[in-house]
Amino acid sequence: MGIAEYLSKRQQLTIGLGSLGLVLAVMVWAYTEFAKSAGPLAGLVSAILCPPALLSIPLIDVEVGTPDYRIMWAVFAFMNAALYAVIGSVIGKLRWKPDE
Repeated sequence: MGIAEYLSKRQQLTIGLGSLGLVLAVMVWAYTEFAKSAGPLAGLVSAILCPPALLSIPLIDVEVGTPDYRIMWAVFAFMNAALYAVIGSVIGKLRWKPDE
């Protein structure tokens, strides 16, 4: 017995996309953290997969690898998860009726 039995399809989609948003943001952070030299293509991919990362533009003084950088990306990861969850909720609302 899993928890999926108790959730509607809309809730499963919302939680699934929210989780995907969190994972994508963590993957972008990990790439920037460990690659140390992210090119313009990485910035474009980051902006597409994790739009809250655009909020880092005014925070250009935060250096990669510092605790402040990790805190900044933790906030971006949760913002991205919330954004993806809202998108999943809207799609679920348009796709399925409330009683399903």
